[in-house]
Amino acid sequence: MNGLLTNFLFCIALTASSHASASTYTVTSTGSGGACTAGSTIDPNCTLDAAITAGNGGGVVHFSAAVQTQTINGPFPNIQNGVTIDASPNGVVLDGFNTYNVFYVESGQVLLSHLTLQHGLGSNSGGAINNSGGDVTVEACTIAHNVASLFGGGIYNQSTMTILNSTLTDNHGVHGGGIFSSGTLTVANSTITGNFASGVNNNGGGIAQDNVLNLRSSIVALNTSDSGPDINNFSGSAILSLGFNLIGDGGSANISPDASDQIGNVVAPLDPLFAAAGLAANGGATSTLALQSASPARAAGNCEGRPTVPIVPAEPLDERDVARSVPCTVGAFDMTSIFFGGFE
Repeated sequence: MNGLLTNFLFCIALTASSHASASTYTVTSTGSGGACTAGSTIDPNCTLDAAITAGNGGGVVHFSAAVQTQTINGPFPNIQNGVTIDASPNGVVLDGFNTYNVFYVESGQVLLSHLTLQHGLGSNSGGAINNSGGDVTVEACTIAHNVASLFGGGIYNQSTMTILNSTLTDNHGVHGGGIFSSGTLTVANSTITGNFASGVNNNGGGIAQDNVLNLRSSIVALNTSDSGPDINNFSGSAILSLGFNLIGDGGSANISPDASDQIGNVVAPLDPLFAAAGLAANGGATSTLALQSASPARAAGNCEGRPTVPIVPAEPLDERDVARSVPCTVGAFDMTSIFFGGFE
């Protein structure tokens, strides 16, 4: 067994072990208030805000079958000292009601999985997620239609964040329509498109970053801003390409490309050729962006992980939990068949 596979299986076993030992709370109600009992799956009024409050400190939050596929409106409590919120297999929509950001993370290890985060409003930063001090992993999530008045329409990261197999689209801020990061950000096998920055001195329609950005096998294209429409760097901060990316306009980004990257510029931007349906139910727990059969992202990705620092795990499944092809597609949606979005 090769070393990468051994490490990947070890990480799965470690995660399963840590989840087994943590207190688990099952959300059974889409309301607010309520109370949750650790280990119970039948609390009649275990709401998400009660589960987060009880789970703060390393607990695990799941959702009953009756709640999965439903929408839960915020506000939600701040995350303190870590929590896992996992809506697999069918997903849950968390809505900021155009009034609140969806999650504010103070500290701890946080995993957000199989969620749709939408209509969040950051009064200053982070419409969907404001990570002020946590180590946050976002996997198999769609973050869409969120707004921040200044930094990070979708996500504001001041600490450490990893985004895997996820889609960010139609988010709006002044700096970083999709993401603003002043911490360490790793993005792998994800799609960041259709986000926009507007306002005074706006920049980074897709990503605005002011520290460390590691980027692998991801689409960052068709975002909009006056400066750096797809990626904008502050203070000379650099992008570490881990290869196999498709960047629509990378002309203003301080990136040392890998030979496997596809990078356009303002004169000749690259178009990933998304399917005309846009964000849609293509199977799985969240809506995704399918691709046309002629997409340059097809068979141009790497989902095998990277066994060097920074460590990026293997991604054998796409955002829909569909097995990825070999070679895989760049971005969150894998073209396992030409029939997905293939006849536009």
